[in-house]
Amino acid sequence: MSGHASPVRAHLGLLLYALLISTSFPLATFLGSQYSPLLTTWLRFAIAALGFILLLLWQGRLSWPGWRDVSRYALISLPLTGFFLLMFVAGGSATALAMGALATLVPLFSALFSWCIWRVRPTGARWLALSLGAVGALWVLTNGNLSQLGQESWPYGNSVFLIACLIMGLYPLVLKALHRGEPMVLVSGWSLITGTLWLTLAALFWQPELLWPAPAQWGAILWLALATTMLTFFLYQSAAVVVGGSSANAYSLLTPTFVLLLNVSLGAPWPPWQLIPGFLLTVLALIWLLKQDRQPTDKQA
Repeated sequence: MSGHASPVRAHLGLLLYALLISTSFPLATFLGSQYSPLLTTWLRFAIAALGFILLLLWQGRLSWPGWRDVSRYALISLPLTGFFLLMFVAGGSATALAMGALATLVPLFSALFSWCIWRVRPTGARWLALSLGAVGALWVLTNGNLSQLGQESWPYGNSVFLIACLIMGLYPLVLKALHRGEPMVLVSGWSLITGTLWLTLAALFWQPELLWPAPAQWGAILWLALATTMLTFFLYQSAAVVVGGSSANAYSLLTPTFVLLLNVSLGAPWPPWQLIPGFLLTVLALIWLLKQDRQPTDKQA
């Protein structure tokens, strides 16, 4: 279609999308140890929701959808809200690289949930590709020693973020069940608005200490709201129309590699060579998934 980007441009946009998403994890470790995870998530959602309100107002699409649709958007927002809240909780003890590695398990969890709930069974090749990416992620997570999984050296934050990834794996299923064909900008905007309301209720219940963020914390929260929430929405949506949602989701497999490069650019040392096979496995899994999605006989959504 003439209004869509070329495939090359779409894939470049998805590379930028994956890079921006990867910046969330170093910031989660920075904020998770210094500022309330609940207030961080609330501010992120509130700022991004305000941005979408202004966008919908500018497009002439801002109107009250009715309680039925608001309830639907509130259910759609639950996995997103839970994921990001737990991400900042996990950031207090989990490393950015560990969370980036665990995040690559989300497509595998989504496939498993889709099989269990919708009875949509991926092809054998797709299972193998997703499993290859999972092995690569776990290899990075354990420094090449998979026997470390579940041992005492396993940080509490890793378990918290693993739960977050399981919750996020439900998001495509919830969206598929509750989406009624309206533009995704409406779904995203109202999901953020209702997500902000969920977080407001949580704040009233748990009553975290109300501290004003420091300038550096404000900078991190604004980046999360505007770059990793609003900008990534447009990058993802414009590219997914061209290459398909399955291929777009596969780019999350690049998260560990991008987190590594971000850490090194911030002065961290290069990881030991034992981690290289894990990074290569995640990249190979991405290439394999993209190749499968280019085949016209592939029925994956």
